[in-house]
Amino acid sequence: MSENEEEEEEEDNEDDDNDYDDYDPSYSSENEDNNNNNDHLNEEVEIENTHHHEDDEEENKMNDINLQKKQQNIRKQILDIQKDTSLSESEKARKIQNLMTSSYNTKHKVQNNNITNYQPIDKIDYDKPLTEEEKAATYHNKEKNILGCKHYQRALKIQAHCCGKWFPCRFCHDEVSDHSITSKALTVRMMCMYCSTVQPVNDICINPNCEKRVARYYCSECKLWDNDPNKNIYHCYDCGICRIGKGLGIDYFHCKTCNVCMSISLKGHHKCIERNLESNCPICGEYMFTSTTTVIFMPCGHCIHHKCYKEYIQTSYQCPTCFKSLANMTEYFKRIDQLLAQQQMPEEYKNWRSYILCNDCEKKSYAKFHFIYHKCAYCSSYNTKLIKTYDATEAASLPSDIMTNNTEKNYHQ
Repeated sequence: MSENEEEEEEEDNEDDDNDYDDYDPSYSSENEDNNNNNDHLNEEVEIENTHHHEDDEEENKMNDINLQKKQQNIRKQILDIQKDTSLSESEKARKIQNLMTSSYNTKHKVQNNNITNYQPIDKIDYDKPLTEEEKAATYHNKEKNILGCKHYQRALKIQAHCCGKWFPCRFCHDEVSDHSITSKALTVRMMCMYCSTVQPVNDICINPNCEKRVARYYCSECKLWDNDPNKNIYHCYDCGICRIGKGLGIDYFHCKTCNVCMSISLKGHHKCIERNLESNCPICGEYMFTSTTTVIFMPCGHCIHHKCYKEYIQTSYQCPTCFKSLANMTEYFKRIDQLLAQQQMPEEYKNWRSYILCNDCEKKSYAKFHFIYHKCAYCSSYNTKLIKTYDATEAASLPSDIMTNNTEKNYHQ
């Protein structure tokens, strides 16, 4: 609350106090008349509110009726598509999907009618003078006068080759466009935010009256500028992109098999998976090789976004890709042993056995049947997958691929 507002509030309170102190019973009849008038007004308001309520109810009923009609129409169209023998299963699925998402697509199109549209390169006027809006500086932190955008600190704007528009970075472009900047190599022009001079991409403004550095770090390969003094960046020619770090051989190394830069502490101490990072995050689905979000390697060797990993392990201890345990689960498995020792299975399941696959050691074995837990005969892990359950007294129900003596011994327990 501002000082003026506080003063006004104090004055109002003083006026209220004075009105109360100067109260005179002689005004009671007038006050009664006012109360009567207020009662009439309240009745009118109540009647008006009742009408509004009735109108709202009527509108809701009409909306429900229209929704039911729309749903019935969609069901009819789906049935017609399914009955159409001239369509393949994939064509039917595509038509049904388009039908089910038509409302969303229409609404989404209306909401985004002001986005930047793609234009063929031959129709873009690259020599068109900049507007005042395009010349205007943008900020990473306006209070500290740090130029850039929410993604980067930099004192320039790039011209998108796909539409000719000016943006602080490609992410800013993609957020408001119906297309993406797919090739950074085609970014050839920039505008210095200090002097608004349009020029070929570089790290120093070519205007003789300016000649300011637009970013501390500039990569001509990636067309990447970053003026953050607390961020170390290097370009990896094997990855083909810039990475966060001091450099190869300093705090990172490039694994040829995984085709990714890793912390130098993992050199010779990680599980190689060919082209490991060239995949989508198993949680959010974002392509991790070019992701700007921190990626980590789980003990099994698979990759995942660090923030996705932190959320995921709150509810699971298995790798979402291979289902191996993400940590040492020995103590947890011991507690399960104690739990099973206290809770015996019903008598009718005494002779039942389960054929299981261990997610940790990748071996098959037999275990006593349980509704939830099955212990691996090799590594004692409960991180197992049930293959088959059978009555051990019936020899015909035994799996045909009995593995080893250890497995057979486990079966006879």
